[in-house]
Amino acid sequence: MKKIGNYFKKEEDWIDKIKRSNFVRKVELHIRLIFPYYRNRERDLLLPIIKGKGLDIGCGSEKISFDCIGIDIIPRGQKGKFGSQKGKISVADYNISGDDLRIFNNEEFDFIVAKHNLEHYLFPEKVLQEWKRVIKKGGKIGVVVPDDKYVNSIKLDPTHKVCFTLESLEKLFKDAGFIILEAGVAIKHWSIYLIAEKP
Repeated sequence: MKKIGNYFKKEEDWIDKIKRSNFVRKVELHIRLIFPYYRNRERDLLLPIIKGKGLDIGCGSEKISFDCIGIDIIPRGQKGKFGSQKGKISVADYNISGDDLRIFNNEEFDFIVAKHNLEHYLFPEKVLQEWKRVIKKGGKIGVVVPDDKYVNSIKLDPTHKVCFTLESLEKLFKDAGFIILEAGVAIKHWSIYLIAEKP
């Protein structure tokens, strides 16, 4: 099949365009969010690591647990402007960026969770080093990010700086010196998750 105007050379090109269509993914996600299983799926995958003192980085309008310390660049009480936080009120305890946690001591926390946050940093490898600094040995990090295999993450939100597949996310954490405990699909065609431990 030849390319003519907006048509594609091969049938696979058309299929790839549909697979990564943000519109299709958003419609699919909104249909799934009607069901409680999907609505809480990303949170539920990270809940097992919530033990002790921890940070919810990029908490936005809802911390994963009331016991977490919420970190966000949107100050408490203000509305978000982009993505899933557009128009929602921030509940952050600290108005700081997740890549600069100097207000916290080395090895102060038992865990860090970050749902849809890691893709907002230009240098995620540096972010992981900062997170590694503030968690204790044996501490856990749980992240959820958009799945770039199905979602064009950069176009999805103007504040996204990087995109991840499951393979690239695992490599990032391994290269940062973490032990990966589990990783997989959070919500099919939308997000992936990873849980790692500081050795």
